[in-house]
Amino acid sequence: MPPLMLPETFTPLAAAFVPCFTAPTYCVFCFLVAGWVHCVGRHTVTAVALAAGVVGARSWWHISAFHRFFARAAWCMDHVGLMVFRLALRWAPPDEPLCLLVDDTLARKRGKAIALGSMHHDPLLSTVRKAFASFGHVWVVLAVWVPLPFGVRGAPKGIALPILFRLYVGSKRGNRKDARGARAGGRGARRTSGLRYQRAAAAFPPPERRPTKPQLAREGIALVAQWAAALAPGRTVYVVGDTAYTNRTTMERRPANVEVVGRMRLDAALFTPPPPRRPGQHGRPRTRGERLPTPQAMATERTERGTWHRLRLTLYGKTVTPLVFRGTALWYGALREAPVRFVVVRDPSGRRRDEAFFCTDLTVSVAFLLTTFAKRWTLEVTFFDCKQSLGFEDPQNQAARAVQRTAPFAAIVYALVVLWAAHQVRAGHALRWLTRPWYRHKASLSFADLLAAFRQASACRVRPPVLAAPCPPRRPRKSRPCARVSGRALTRHP
Repeated sequence: MPPLMLPETFTPLAAAFVPCFTAPTYCVFCFLVAGWVHCVGRHTVTAVALAAGVVGARSWWHISAFHRFFARAAWCMDHVGLMVFRLALRWAPPDEPLCLLVDDTLARKRGKAIALGSMHHDPLLSTVRKAFASFGHVWVVLAVWVPLPFGVRGAPKGIALPILFRLYVGSKRGNRKDARGARAGGRGARRTSGLRYQRAAAAFPPPERRPTKPQLAREGIALVAQWAAALAPGRTVYVVGDTAYTNRTTMERRPANVEVVGRMRLDAALFTPPPPRRPGQHGRPRTRGERLPTPQAMATERTERGTWHRLRLTLYGKTVTPLVFRGTALWYGALREAPVRFVVVRDPSGRRRDEAFFCTDLTVSVAFLLTTFAKRWTLEVTFFDCKQSLGFEDPQNQAARAVQRTAPFAAIVYALVVLWAAHQVRAGHALRWLTRPWYRHKASLSFADLLAAFRQASACRVRPPVLAAPCPPRRPRKSRPCARVSGRALTRHP
């Protein structure tokens, strides 16, 4: 067995995942984590296996064992996410509610045999005038926000640890044989036939089996709410999402321990609660009261009267003093069951446009609502680190189950590296970074620094690598008695 390139201090974290796998699969899991961390190029399954140092010797595994781990092994990604959630709860303050972040990200792909791939809107390539689409996978990710000791001068730094992943499949598969280049016989269009393409096309689900992004988020929120009720009873889960995830699908009939924080439209139709039913009144009960002004109209009226309030708070690591006012109304277009607390924010300098935010909990303060919504940006940072440092977009899987597991595995490795570094800091081990002249005011650790510290701790345990023999074949080949070269039969001499 080759040496496992993981630090000894990582053993307690890895042991938490023993119930998720069988004994052989858990061994492959550990080597995959090591390979994923030490891989410096594209994080394909073969490259990760080479970085782990387990492919090559005759007494070690065949490369197919690592492909089989993602494509056919008996384990569940949700169980792995549950273990990450258990580990993250140790860092969540016990006297504060849990913050659950939800958003989606696009993983671009190339290849007609990629399973479950479809065309999606590309926000990075699109402009205001023209929208662009890219072929790939869109992942709806749920992450728990925890404060970890990586901030300035030992202050906690909020980090989003991904725990649940749902793949959103669009309506357009793309790369079909009836494309314009294929119809015209162009040189840029390849044939869309073959066994691999047929398997990818057969794995594409029908329309009735393609849930929307809010439906996938609702499923994940309900599952995390069950985990929180069992592991942290009595604590409220505040779900923070953008406008795509703050609608009737995610807000109505949600679990009892879940509250939603999000952004509100400035032209939202607000109403008063429905009046009580009068004695002897006939007809269906009213579902809403009188129409109220929109948040934009309220802001204009308060500007004329000068009734804005100044609030000093910390957002995105900076101390700011915006102008705010709050209110309570029934946002019937998003939640018909109960009113919401909304806050309108204005930049005193006038460089930013007005924004409106809401929360389904009517007892929260304005500062709590704004600081909770600002935590959503940490999930974007997690997406960036997973793609840039751990190759979230790199695996090119052609099996449906492998697609569901391989890309989320990179995010799980991200969470494990961050949690390992947090335990190191708590134990008193200083994590240092290389001094760079272009970072003159750097005061906190980045994920690249944590990854470098993890690799350095692993290198201190492992002996120097040895050049290994070629990977053994899966099945021994039978020797042929003769071979034909240029029409001649060459017999084998004893």
